Amino acid sequence: MNVIRAIIIDDEPLGRTLIREYLQDHPDIVIAAECCDAHEALEAIGRLHPHLLFLDVSMPEINGFEMLTMLDSHPHIIFSTAYDQYAIKAFEVNAVDYLLKPYDRERFNTALERARHSLSHRAEDRDQAIERLLASINPERKYLTRMLVKESGRIIILNTAEIHWVEAVEDYINIHTDAGAYLISQSMATFMKKLDPETFIRIHRSHAINLEAVKELRPWSNGRLKCVLTDGNEIVSSRSGAKTLRELLG
Repeated sequence: MNVIRAIIIDDEPLGRTLIREYLQDHPDIVIAAECCDAHEALEAIGRLHPHLLFLDVSMPEINGFEMLTMLDSHPHIIFSTAYDQYAIKAFEVNAVDYLLKPYDRERFNTALERARHSLSHRAEDRDQAIERLLASINPERKYLTRMLVKESGRIIILNTAEIHWVEAVEDYINIHTDAGAYLISQSMATFMKKLDPETFIRIHRSHAINLEAVKELRPWSNGRLKCVLTDGNEIVSSRSGAKTLRELLG
């Protein structure tokens, strides 16, 4: 029997209890953790690497959809929701499993059977399905506005507007804010795709800046520019980066 590690994420104790009760009929599903909000869930997912999430959409502060934008890859997900039929159609079109509250044991078992089948699919396929769903639910939200960073064993939710500049450090990027710097395992190219290109500009192979954090631009040698930031840092662009800045800023 292949064991499936699952995490239950629901801010309502009765919702978690119901899933736990229904899972008693399925010995191949091991509950690795139960979480009452997105903060707990993000920490548990990073630590336990589950195969399956039971994810409530409506949670305080950070809802289920927002939480998913903070993950680089996704386990299989069975959503539980009280959303209207428009959102349910989005689940169905994008081949994502869901449970419409209130649901019974039979409907739960059907979703779980689909999840078992889908777990054999490539993780890339699951990620694409989730991205399509998020685009359907929130078509106006194209770029990342909040993200997950780790510091001294803690998980912090960082607003991207707080970022002043980013530097590439081998296979990592170092994100600089007023509160400090955060090192995350991600390439600069991948990270920049998630940010609004009218606000975050890659001015050099190793550096990107938030235009809102630029205090002054100074001409530099060979057609380059020195960017003086509000935090006091000075970053010199490449010639192509200087060209991009001039085009954006007129």
